[in-house]
Amino acid sequence: MDALPKLRFIGVQGIGFDYVDVPEATKRGIVVFNLVGVIHREVAAHAMALLLCLARQIIPMNGAMKAGLPRPRPGHIPHLYGQTLGLLSFGNIARTVAREAQAFDLHVIAHDPLVPTARMGEYGVEAVTMDDLFRRSDFVSVHVPLSPETFHLVGEAQFRLMKSTAYFLNTGRGKVVDEAALIRALREGRIAAAGLDVLEEEPPAPDNPLLAMDNVILTPHMASASDYAAVERRKLLGAELARCLSGYWPKYGLVNPTVRPKQPLRVDERAP
Repeated sequence: MDALPKLRFIGVQGIGFDYVDVPEATKRGIVVFNLVGVIHREVAAHAMALLLCLARQIIPMNGAMKAGLPRPRPGHIPHLYGQTLGLLSFGNIARTVAREAQAFDLHVIAHDPLVPTARMGEYGVEAVTMDDLFRRSDFVSVHVPLSPETFHLVGEAQFRLMKSTAYFLNTGRGKVVDEAALIRALREGRIAAAGLDVLEEEPPAPDNPLLAMDNVILTPHMASASDYAAVERRKLLGAELARCLSGYWPKYGLVNPTVRPKQPLRVDERAP
């Protein structure tokens, strides 16, 4: 921002904006917006893919087949139907996960203090406390944005509540989870496995224990990727920037509404 004294708008080409100093931008009268409604289906599909790969032990079976080894003993393979999926946060991505999970007859519960219980009920989702979510779930899927309030939101206390047969998924932000506590829970067998698209340090250090764990699936923070999303996110970003430069507020993802008094923009009532 110091290097761009004429900067008026910051468009985030995704949902997470934790790498933008929003308070400073607001102080300077800079409008910050993100893209809502473009990548939520991709991330939801990725979360379900991690869940299914872990539950069905796809990765170790694939490795054994390609290495010419005998069929591995299956170990813990849960019967998905009737199991409980807990969603930490209930925004657009988690709501999409809920719909997809219900196709497998998973019972879906969620915790999000910002979403009314009735709203969750509209999706057939049971609202629960955070402790109950970790205690009851067979699968926990984290979709929490990173902020000072959510840093290490999930840690030792939460992992100690989980079932020893439970699976932990994170396609939100790595720093929402205390990674050291997660590693201890996996090493001590207090949870069964983890599927992670995000880590505290990206890329991870070569000696990160998660890289050597057979019961962990890792992907390189690419849950939002798809051919469709690659095009649509650029189109929407360009459209929103054009809207702002034409004198209107962003239509969908204004991150810092308190900047309104500092910008002479109008509400856009035109067609999208």
